[in-house]
Amino acid sequence: MGNQFNRTFFTESNIFMERLETWRPCEEILGDFRDRTYAVIVLNRRINVCFRHDVVFNMWTQAKLRVTVDGGTERWIKWLSDHEYELSDAPVPDLITGDMDSLSEEVLIYFKKTGSRVICTPDQDETDFTKALRQLEKYMTTHDTKLDTIYVFGDTSGRFDQILANINSLYKALTFLANVKIYQIASNSITWLLNKGKHCISIPESLRVNLDWCALIPIGSPCIVSSNGLKWNLNDSKLAFGDMVSSSNTYSGEPVVCITTDSPVVWSMGIGSLS
Repeated sequence: MGNQFNRTFFTESNIFMERLETWRPCEEILGDFRDRTYAVIVLNRRINVCFRHDVVFNMWTQAKLRVTVDGGTERWIKWLSDHEYELSDAPVPDLITGDMDSLSEEVLIYFKKTGSRVICTPDQDETDFTKALRQLEKYMTTHDTKLDTIYVFGDTSGRFDQILANINSLYKALTFLANVKIYQIASNSITWLLNKGKHCISIPESLRVNLDWCALIPIGSPCIVSSNGLKWNLNDSKLAFGDMVSSSNTYSGEPVVCITTDSPVVWSMGIGSLS
């Protein structure tokens, strides 16, 4: 069913020549992190996710590279304490980045002594998130490190301006981390960018059964999108602000949602019933 489904969907559209990109973030997060090549970034927002705390802890400890962004360093310390972990139970951040206006000197000194590399990025023309991604890319180049995925803990926290700034960081990352998947994880959602081309997104059964929400939002620019596997599919439909956006969508029941788009578009999915 799955192979035939993909062939049927993609042979009907002859305007995209890019390779098929597959996305399985839910299965990855709930699976085995060992032998994976990924990084974790903690932004300066409360870590409040629907996963079990051992999933978050294992995600951190098994990461190839761990980054805290400014006040996100203290957010990580608080999360450890709230879930009854000692600071010594977890590896220290490999990198601490940001303009350091939200991080106490005491915490900074502690992590410097325990092996974290601190990189101050005072430039105010970009957000600390964007600058952290740039520093991560530099680290990868300098240390000949390859990553396939970056998981970013950054809850929305009611700040609309910061929600949009974080999305802008995903768009900027296309220019220097184009081959790395970047997932932004909030309390009950995962959001990422689908670049121009073809995409298949694996949807866990619990999300399909409970009809959790999903959305395609054309934040960067208007785009032409086709889909299969959604309750309300798109057929070479124009998505644009001031026109149509595919918000509050859900699933048709297929285990995979397939999307083609002629320019980058934001995909976001609720994970409140993930099990």
